[in-house]
Amino acid sequence: MLDMNIVEKEMCPIGLAGHLLVDKWVPIILRDIALFDRRGFNEILKKNREGISSASLAARLQYMVQLELLHVEKSKEHAQKKLYYLSEAGIAFVPILFHLASWTSEFRDPAPEVVELTHPFHSGRKDLQEKLIQKLRKIHIHKSVDPDPMWWLADELEKLEI
Repeated sequence: MLDMNIVEKEMCPIGLAGHLLVDKWVPIILRDIALFDRRGFNEILKKNREGISSASLAARLQYMVQLELLHVEKSKEHAQKKLYYLSEAGIAFVPILFHLASWTSEFRDPAPEVVELTHPFHSGRKDLQEKLIQKLRKIHIHKSVDPDPMWWLADELEKLEI
């Protein structure tokens, strides 16, 4: 078995990122938690656009907690329900998701309605990305905000005083 500390110290940053994060489900789960406020296992499973299986979701959530992209807390409403929150590392990954969206919208043909929703974030609007990051911290780190659906849309972020 490989000692990951040794492997990690020997890899270049791009190789290490590929080794740790190149998985179909990691960016999708991050998207669902960050943008659609799906924090419970069943919410992610049932509302996931791409159709992740329960076994894949369980494995990826556990892996993402190990990578410290997410942290888990018990729900105050239900003793057995776990809620997944972005960590600082997970929040820092959100702009990368928008860069991925930008690349695919330029060179591939993804769902046009989603491209339109995300376009302001990959069109060079650093002010919107900063507002998004600040709000994600309030939601996931400080837990001082309960987001409204689609809070992250550009029009909604424009209104924020952060």
